[in-house]
Amino acid sequence: MVNLKELQARMKEHFRFSWQEHSGLIVGILIAGFIFSFRDWGGETFDLVVGVKNLFLVFIIAAVSFYFRIACQKIYALTEGYKAEFKIWWAGLVIMLIVGFVTLGRVPLIFIGGIVASFMVRQRLGEFRYGFSYGQNGLIALWGILGSMILAIVFAVGAYIFPQSYFFSKGLIFNIIMAVCALIPLPQLDGLNIFFGSRVTYVIAIFTVLLGAVLLLTGTKIGLILAIILSGGAGVTKLLIGSEK
Repeated sequence: MVNLKELQARMKEHFRFSWQEHSGLIVGILIAGFIFSFRDWGGETFDLVVGVKNLFLVFIIAAVSFYFRIACQKIYALTEGYKAEFKIWWAGLVIMLIVGFVTLGRVPLIFIGGIVASFMVRQRLGEFRYGFSYGQNGLIALWGILGSMILAIVFAVGAYIFPQSYFFSKGLIFNIIMAVCALIPLPQLDGLNIFFGSRVTYVIAIFTVLLGAVLLLTGTKIGLILAIILSGGAGVTKLLIGSEK
């Protein structure tokens, strides 16, 4: 990894979202917002005002969650001399819609795509094992999972303080589901990059996400504290491992 000044310089020059990334993410936000608010258009009776309000809130949740997740991956990639770009998975969006409609919104999925890392020759000069590293590529993908869990903790804190808040409770569920779905080892998702990067890391990621999800969904103070410690420990550990040359 690089020092802070070098990272700032790399971010100033290379950290950006392309038009293709923005367009893909916008479509993903619209579809994810529709699916996750599918059952929230009123109680026993249809309520247009409540439904539109909930749909708008889920759009905000999806936008924050997607961009934060990918930003984490882009920043970590730059520290290791890679350029990370988000690639939309159109077939995954169709799967999300089909499953959402068939289950009437009871099984919301997030298959929007994953990160593709490319080798940056200038930034990799002098690095140990100069060439492309599948291990580091897996860590870049992993930071997307960690980003989702970080946001899940933030939403869990909000849900703990405001237990009646639709925004915080839905944001918690949204990010947990996104982290779980991303771990599925399909070619278009981050899980496959983690799997090929390191089997041990892949198993640790699954364990961390599942345990963190259980702790956060308990809605208790002790569960929240343990989830923060677990996620923080996992992030620091992988950061230290990733910094070895």
